[in-house]
Amino acid sequence: MAEIQDVWRRMGTATRVMNLEIKKEIKKQNAIDTGRMKNVSRVVDLKWDDSKDDFDMTIRSTFYYIYVDEGKSRKYKNGRVNRDITNAFLKRPKVIDQQEKLFEVLFEYRIDQQFRR
Repeated sequence: MAEIQDVWRRMGTATRVMNLEIKKEIKKQNAIDTGRMKNVSRVVDLKWDDSKDDFDMTIRSTFYYIYVDEGKSRKYKNGRVNRDITNAFLKRPKVIDQQEKLFEVLFEYRIDQQFRR
């Protein structure tokens, strides 16, 4: 049986792990001013839309994060490929694992709530 405390605990754990993974991805991409972006970037809001069973995540970073994210990578394929830090972050195994665990707890909580009525 999952309670609301389990959901909040899992959301906190998922946010913490995602914060670490976004920092690792920025470091891996070796973008412009990597140190500042690594220190400032973090997942701020991890929200669950109950009606759509969907997650929404907000990443807070430097004002130039969007330009760096869309820019060409000098590290990979001689600048012919976009960096796409956000999508690379979402494809990391730990991020996918945390999302699956969060979905699991949320659905278990919803099933328990429906059978309690």
